[in-house]
Amino acid sequence: MTSNLSQFIKFLKEEISENQISSANTIDVIDPRDRLENKSEICVKPKNTQEISKILKLANKFIIPIIPIGGSTGLVGGQIASQSNHVTLSLEKLDTINFFKDSNLLYVQSGAILSNIKKLAINNGRLFPLSLASEGSCQIGGNLATNAGGLNVIKYGNVRDLCLGLEAVLPCGQIVSTMKPLKKNNMGFDLKNLLIGSEGTLGIITSTILKTFPIPKDPVSIFLSINNLADVLFVFEKISREFSERILAFELIKMTGIDFIEETGFTIKNPFNKKTNWKVLIEIDVNIGPINLGEIIENTFYDLLLENKIIEVFFATNINQRNEFWKIRELIPAANRKKGSICSNDISVPIEKIPEFINKLDNSIYLFSKDVLINCFGHIGDGNLHYNLFPRSENARIELEKNRKKLLNIINELVNKYSGSISAEHGIGRSKIKELYKFEDPGKLYMMKLIKNVVDPKNILNPGTIFY
Repeated sequence: MTSNLSQFIKFLKEEISENQISSANTIDVIDPRDRLENKSEICVKPKNTQEISKILKLANKFIIPIIPIGGSTGLVGGQIASQSNHVTLSLEKLDTINFFKDSNLLYVQSGAILSNIKKLAINNGRLFPLSLASEGSCQIGGNLATNAGGLNVIKYGNVRDLCLGLEAVLPCGQIVSTMKPLKKNNMGFDLKNLLIGSEGTLGIITSTILKTFPIPKDPVSIFLSINNLADVLFVFEKISREFSERILAFELIKMTGIDFIEETGFTIKNPFNKKTNWKVLIEIDVNIGPINLGEIIENTFYDLLLENKIIEVFFATNINQRNEFWKIRELIPAANRKKGSICSNDISVPIEKIPEFINKLDNSIYLFSKDVLINCFGHIGDGNLHYNLFPRSENARIELEKNRKKLLNIINELVNKYSGSISAEHGIGRSKIKELYKFEDPGKLYMMKLIKNVVDPKNILNPGTIFY
């Protein structure tokens, strides 16, 4: 332990309870993709915003790097301390959630688990629509810090769009608050949206005000099989024209993903009889007040069948069948982890370019190696694809791991060529810094560095995340 760290801990014990300071081994700080190792030896667990302010004032004084951690579900390593003198700051004790019926707003501390927030909203007859595979363990502070997306962005937007206000602590210990329940507020810079997506590099988010929405009444889930990506786009454009804001989700699933689920031992009810390479899972809110669009929707999909744009279509007739449909989609990441990818990519491209992009990228990957198996799935409605590469056999894994950077470069170069993003919803973290500096606009990077240097001149907040 360095002398600065020893001094920091000594003074910290005068500010917070000694039992709030422990070995980092007492919490699970993991990289879900098993590529990064947490090296922090000390963990602090503040109970409130004021304690975080005291911790950061001391950290700033003694130049101690602070790594904030929520549920440790981040997929780009932002929660992983790269050095032993980094101190992990856990937000788990800041977990208060309140719902206010007069405004239908949630006032939430940053350590609150997403599923608990959603549950409280539902218990009050409202919906908090952020939907993630990790919602049973991820925390809202981490969701905000990475501007999380998920399944329902097509309807409700990213978490940025669900947030009305937040409170955060800057590296110097200054508390900043935009905790006003206002839709319109032009009092100076929009600091809320500067902090959202900053991945703990500018401040530690401590509280937030979240919007809720009416719960869709009996939304219909529709599962269909499609021969090719051009037809997927055709169906999306037609459904968007006719039902626009009624669409809650429009998910692309490759047959490879369903094969993985079955091969890794999960039990599912696959409704399809005919073999096609692509499936699409759609959810539509069919009710507009007293009007039900169910029959119109059924006729629309019947027309698509007649036009041979879709091969099979299944409508969930009850909640159990709906859950079975969504179980397939939600198990894809878990099956992928069991299979063990060579590289996982969270990318986005313009929606109208998706078929051309995927076909071109598939060809480039197979030209590089015939030993690669591609599992592509994602959120067609917002252009976000999870394009993941696996070895066809374990014998091929070692050689493909050696060429991992080359494979990533093939993908990212094409994403850039299509004016896309190399990080659609997971963030940059520690894993994508080189790619960020290679593909992002130099002017934007220059401004980001200016902001970081002014807000955190000693670089104590999450060093090694986003910035070199």
